[in-house]
Amino acid sequence: MRKTINESEAAKLSHSDLWMEYWRNPDSGEALSRLVEVLLPLVHKVFERISISLPSYIATEDLMQVALIGLYHAINRFDPRQGLSFGAFAYPRIRGAILDELRAMDHVSRSSRAQLRKMEQFIGQWMCDHGESPDEAELSDGMGLQTGELAALIERAQPWLSLDEIVVRGDGVGLNLMEILVDSKAPAPDAEAHREDLRRHLRKTFLCLSSREQKILYLYYYEDLRLSEIAMLYELSEARICQIHAMAITKLRVALSRLQRG
Repeated sequence: MRKTINESEAAKLSHSDLWMEYWRNPDSGEALSRLVEVLLPLVHKVFERISISLPSYIATEDLMQVALIGLYHAINRFDPRQGLSFGAFAYPRIRGAILDELRAMDHVSRSSRAQLRKMEQFIGQWMCDHGESPDEAELSDGMGLQTGELAALIERAQPWLSLDEIVVRGDGVGLNLMEILVDSKAPAPDAEAHREDLRRHLRKTFLCLSSREQKILYLYYYEDLRLSEIAMLYELSEARICQIHAMAITKLRVALSRLQRG
C-alpha cells in the first residue's frame, strides 16, 4: 500500500521527501530512523501534555520509550489518503500508548479508589446544595481529611486526570473534551450539532470552578503555556499547579456527569 502513494499525495505532508523515501522501502531502518528523528517534536508535545498529571514515582524514561513505540506504529499505519494530517492521526495513538502503560503501572489501591469515589460524590452533593464547587478546605473538612492527605490522594490519581481524558457521551457517541473543542476535520452537521450541545455543557461546568482554576486550565490547554510558566505567573511551585489542575479536572468530571444526567 505504501508504494502506491504518489508524490502529489505525499507533497501535502511535512517532510514529504522523507515519507516518500520510507514508503518506497519501509523495511529500511535508515529511512525509518530519519523520519522518526524529524517527528520527535510531536512525541515531546504529547509527552509534555501528559506530564502535568504524572506523580513523582513514575519513571518518565520508560514512558518515553513507550511513546516512541506509539510513534513507530503510527508511522507504519498512516495513510494520507484518509485525509488526516500525520499529527492528527498520530497524536491519539502516541497518547494512547502512554496511557496504556500508565494503566498497567496503576498503583492506586482499592482504598484510594474508594476515597476518590467518595470525593466525587461529595463534590457532586456540594454542587447540588450550594450551586458551586467546594474549595480545598471545604473538601478536606467534608471528607475528614487533612490537607496533606487530600493532596496525596490527588497525586495518586493524577495520571488519569486530564481534560482530554474526560469522556462524555451522547447519541451513542463517546468523545473527550479536546475532541469537542478542537476538531482536525470539519464534522458532519449532525455531529457538529452534538458537539455544540456538549460545548454548552462545558461552558456551564467551567462556571462551577474557581477563577484561578479556570485561568490555569485556560492557560494550559488553550494558550499552551508550560507548567513552569504558569507557576511563575502565580508564584507557586509546579507541583502546586499540578494539584490545582487535578482538582479542577475532578470538579469538571463531576459537573459534566450531573449535567448529562439532568
